Amino acid sequence: MEAASTKGVDIMLGDPKKAIVAFSIPIAVALLAQQSNNLVDSFWVVSLGGDAMAALGLVFPVLAVIIGIGNGLGIGVSAAIARKIGMGRIDDANGIFAQSLVLCIIVALIMTPILILTAEPLLVAIGAGPTIGASMEYAIPLYISAVLILLSGVMSGILRGEGAVRRSMYIQVLGALTNLVLDPIFIYTLDMGVAGAAWASVAAFGISIIVGMYWYLVKKDMFLKFKKQYLRMNKRLQKEILAVGLPQSAEFSVMNIFNVSFNFCIIMVGSTDAMAIYTVAWRIVYILLIPAQAMGGAIVSSCSAEFGMKRYDMISKAYGFSVKMSILMLTGLSLIMVLLAGPIASVFTQSPDMQYIHEDMVTLLYIFALFVPIMSLVFVGSSLLQALNRSKIALISSFIRNLVLAVLFVLAAYYVGTLTSLWWAMTATEIFGGLLMGYWAYIILRDVAKRDGKQLKSDA
Repeated sequence: MEAASTKGVDIMLGDPKKAIVAFSIPIAVALLAQQSNNLVDSFWVVSLGGDAMAALGLVFPVLAVIIGIGNGLGIGVSAAIARKIGMGRIDDANGIFAQSLVLCIIVALIMTPILILTAEPLLVAIGAGPTIGASMEYAIPLYISAVLILLSGVMSGILRGEGAVRRSMYIQVLGALTNLVLDPIFIYTLDMGVAGAAWASVAAFGISIIVGMYWYLVKKDMFLKFKKQYLRMNKRLQKEILAVGLPQSAEFSVMNIFNVSFNFCIIMVGSTDAMAIYTVAWRIVYILLIPAQAMGGAIVSSCSAEFGMKRYDMISKAYGFSVKMSILMLTGLSLIMVLLAGPIASVFTQSPDMQYIHEDMVTLLYIFALFVPIMSLVFVGSSLLQALNRSKIALISSFIRNLVLAVLFVLAAYYVGTLTSLWWAMTATEIFGGLLMGYWAYIILRDVAKRDGKQLKSDA
């Protein structure tokens, strides 16, 4: 089946270095918009006090699991679609588009009741204590709307898979603007409190899906085409999505499941206010990591297509370029964070009952700046493994990194008992994890290229 090419598809199938640059810029803007939602929530919620801020941090690991599953499926869809386009199998690419929507519905039907039924006992178990009321107010709207969170991640993956990264950016920016406008209205004007922040986020996810489906179902100007017959269950295509999407979703989930134990240690050593500054610090760090995440997203689309065409020299070129640029940019951004640590901390400790931890947050930002450049290898390396259909290796690397961190966190909490010891444990582990992921990505690319190169020679 032939399909009219688009500019995005032409870029994806061309020079991978140019594709990385062309794709990573709009992906970075989209990620900035996505991460700004978290900071906007923190900015508006901080005036509600420490309990409300802690609620955001306590619920975040579970929310991040939901977002991670959606983004994981989105990455699986993106890789599978790009690979099929690279192989010239457009019918299968269209089928993968439709089957990703089916998978979202199935996962949401399983996940939503589990989230709601386990919400309160889980929050109590991880130390919500006096903040349980605020935590439940924030959690339930998000859990009820899990299907929208999943579909938003998959819609972005579909668009990136066919090279339409600018449109993926548009829906993310529109979602961020929706959240920005609705946050103060829901939280203060409608007096919904911390629940208002959750409902504003839900609206942001919903608007991004509506616009994406409009392009495919109404405007119909995309490379991929939606047809009802593609919605029939197709286990072969679903397996191709899950081959990358399932390990990637598991990788995101592993990180955030471990975060539950990290949160427990922080609350045990410090307080719910310490949990609040930790949450904000990580949200700032994730903004700094955007260049690496953006290049990772570009690698998934570009290198998956190159993998379909078996152009390993081009994959190596794209990966080397991405590693070099992401480390350089993250080093610069880390220095900026260090220079602005005081003013940043002041913004998020402005509430009278949180001003006493201002210096603790400054120290936290100083220490975290040390691992940010090396952590770029986690995102770039993991994305290369996804493009090479080796997501299980990325999952194993992530599990090892988080297991080491959990052990160090527990040891630091029990035998040292200071927040600073926890921050140093995290810094050492993230540096180790970045180097581990980078090493495996390099080894797997070398081995896959050698094996397939020998196969191509024998076929000839």
